[in-house]
This record gives sequence, C-alpha cells and structure tokens, in this order.
Amino acid sequence: MLVTALASFETTVVSTAMPTIIGDLGGLTLYSWVFAIYLMTSTVMMPIYGRLADLYGRRRILLTATGVFLTGAVVCAFARSMPQLIAARAVQGLGAAGLIPVALTVSADLYSLEERARIQGLFSGVWGFAALVGPLVGAWLTVTFGWRSIFSINIPLGLVAIALVGTQMIESRAEQPGELDWPGSATLALGVTALLFGVLHFPAGSAITLRIGFLAIGAASLWLFIRIQRRSSDPLVPPDLFRTWKTGAPYLAGVLLGTTIFGVDTFVPLFVQGARGGTPGAAGAVITPLIFFWAVSATIGARLVVRFGFRASTRLGAILVLVGLSGLFAGALAGASVPWISAACGVVGLGLGPCSIAQILAVQHVVPERRRGVATSLAPFFRTVGGSLGVGALGGILSAGLTRRLGPLAESAGRLLSPQSTASGPPPPVPLHVLGQAIERSLLPVFAILAALAVLNVALASRFPERDEGTARGGTEITPAAVQG
Repeated sequence: MLVTALASFETTVVSTAMPTIIGDLGGLTLYSWVFAIYLMTSTVMMPIYGRLADLYGRRRILLTATGVFLTGAVVCAFARSMPQLIAARAVQGLGAAGLIPVALTVSADLYSLEERARIQGLFSGVWGFAALVGPLVGAWLTVTFGWRSIFSINIPLGLVAIALVGTQMIESRAEQPGELDWPGSATLALGVTALLFGVLHFPAGSAITLRIGFLAIGAASLWLFIRIQRRSSDPLVPPDLFRTWKTGAPYLAGVLLGTTIFGVDTFVPLFVQGARGGTPGAAGAVITPLIFFWAVSATIGARLVVRFGFRASTRLGAILVLVGLSGLFAGALAGASVPWISAACGVVGLGLGPCSIAQILAVQHVVPERRRGVATSLAPFFRTVGGSLGVGALGGILSAGLTRRLGPLAESAGRLLSPQSTASGPPPPVPLHVLGQAIERSLLPVFAILAALAVLNVALASRFPERDEGTARGGTEITPAAVQG
C-alpha cells in the first residue's frame, strides 16, 4: 500500500506545482510534456513489468521499480531546465509502471478472493485519498518549501517501502521460469508509444502529417507484435488471454472505463469553465464528487464482488456509469446548472468503484499464478491506453466542432479559459458568449459518445466470468480446450 501511495500521490501533486515550475524553469511550450512523457513511459512498461514479475519474482521487480522511481524523483528535484525535468519524469514513469501492477499482483498471491476483495478496496482507498488531497498537498509544499519538495518528499517514503519489501514481503515465483520476449517487448513499446504520440502531441503546422505518421507506425508495430506473440514459445503477452471472454471482457471494459475516466476529467472542467463561465476553482471542483464516490464505492464494490460475483457487480457499476453519463449529456443539452453536472459526475464515480475492482479481481481469479503478473498488469495498461486514445479521438471531435462553428477564429476560444487576458487584454474577435456557445455545442457530441460507450460497457458486463469459473488462490489455466468449452 505504501508503494501504491507513492505512485498515486505522484500523479496528483505535480499539477498544482506546474505554474510555479514554469515560472522558475521556463519552457511554457513544453508544459504538456511533463505529463505526457510520464504517461507514455509508465504505460508502455506495464506489461513488461508484469511479465518480469512472473519470471523473476515479485520482490526483485518491485524493488527495481521503486529504485527507478526514486532515481527519477531525485533527478526531478535537482532539474535546472525544462528538458532535464522532462527527462527525469520519463525515468519516473519507467519506475511507476511497475509499482501498482506488481503491488496488485502481490495481493493476489497472498490472499483468497474474499480477502483480496477487501485488500484491494483499501488499495482503491489509497488512490482516492491521494486524488483528493494530492493537489492540496502539492500546493502547500510548493508554497512552503518550494516546488522541488513535491519530488523530494517521495524519497523517505520510498526508502521505507524498499526496506519493507526487501525484508518482509512473502515471495512468489513463476512455476516455469523463462526468458523475457525482447522482440515482443520492443514492438509493443514502439507501437503504444507511437499511438500515444499521435494523440498527445501535434506541433502547429504539421499536425495532420505527424498524426498519420505516428498512427501508421503504431499500427504497423502492433501488427508485428501480434505476429511475434503468436509464434513465440514464451510470449510477453500470452494470446490465450484474448481468446476467451473470461479475460477479454475485463480488458475491453478497461478500455471503455479508461475513456470514461479520462474523458470526464478532461472535458467536464472545460465545459464548466468555458461554456458555463465558471472559475478555474469551480472547474476543478466539479469532478471532486467523482473521485470521492469512486473511492467510497470501491470499498463497497469489493463486498459486492464477494457476495454477488464479478458479473453482477460489474453490471451494477456499469449501469450507474450509464445513468451518470446520460445525466451529464442531458444536463449539457438542457442547459442545466453546475450542481447538476457535478451530481452526474458523482453518480459516475459510484459506478466506477464496482467496475474497476471487479475487472482486476476477475482477471486474477481465472488465470494461473504463473501468468498472474502480466495478466494483472494488462488491466491498468488497457485502462490507460484506452483513456489516452479515447481522449485524443474525442478531442479531435471537439476541435472539429469548434472549427466548423468558428472557422479560423476557433483558436480564440482559449481566451475564455484565461480570466487575466479577458480582463486586461484586447477584446476577442467575437463576443465571449458566442465562443461559450460554440464550446458547449461542440462538447455535446463528446458527452453523447461517452454515454454510448457506457451502453456498450453494460452489454460487456454480461461476458464477465462468474465466481465459480476459477479457484480462489490458484486460478484456472486458460487452455485451448477451455476456450472451446
């Protein structure tokens, strides 16, 4: 749980310090890279860490990941320029990729399903607590001790975690140790990185060319990765995991869930501030109910899984997500107030808890221990990839809508997000209320698509395994015979 706290807090405390960091180091045009590079390196390494944990044991890999993470934190604290900070964040991401997936795998090794559900409810509580207080802690540290303290605070916590993992953790090893699939690892990393580059970074003047190029490289690399996995005797990602609904459904649901989480977090604050004229504080506060109720419902969802099984718990969570997103779309369509939008986000959060915890528990329940590391790591992997690619696609829809309504003046919509410029700068080329209406109408199809994906998620819940499809500790071996059955 301490290792999980390290990764969770790191993703939330940095955002509030970034304006101060920019003021000290400069590099405003590189602002997004501080987040993007961390996201990319942590995402592409998740399955690799999971496979390494299966091959060489959980303790060794968890110690390695924590050490890499702390190394990145130290370099971040001493960065003297924005490129140095970005490089250090890349190192941090390389370490963070192994923290939560391997920690979740350890909990699956140690506990039965009933015990594991309660333990992973605590893991979700740690994440929820970090999401709620992380921005406040980051702001306090930045004001009191300077922005470098938000990175150095991880060092003593990480050292304690290393001591505990190294001396107290019960080890579990793969039954049949093999070798890491290096060609598969390289093609997967290249493919996912190219796709993430394609949706995260488009320099002005060459966006379309870069988009096509990155997406083409990503698609070709992932196609090659699939071919390598089918032919490998010891694949990085066993293809059998995707030949049965028992594991395929949780992974697909993770993609949809990631799109929902990232989508609401990205576009609802924009709607509140840009279309409703709210303050930056109101834009951030509107999704607080989602985070709070997600943390609460994860604990409740753990009990639901034990009592009613994976399928019923996921279905309940998916229905709540659908109700929340439908309320969000209806509220935006009808011009509802900000409290309505915030309440809809809270309902979404109530559904995220059962959905997210059932996905991980279902996968861990039906796979054998020797594959549990990579199988567990794929759950957050697909959630992050789905969220990143989904938000990129939805962002394209938003941009197309703004361009259609405002033409070459679409760039001026950003003035709504800068109270200083609207107060002291020259008047915008079109009235602000017109820009607000353009943002509102351009976001309607985004919210409609999120609601439609929620319908698909409800249907997917019926494909989740039941509790009797596996054993509490060892799981069941997924074989061709089992797939055909």
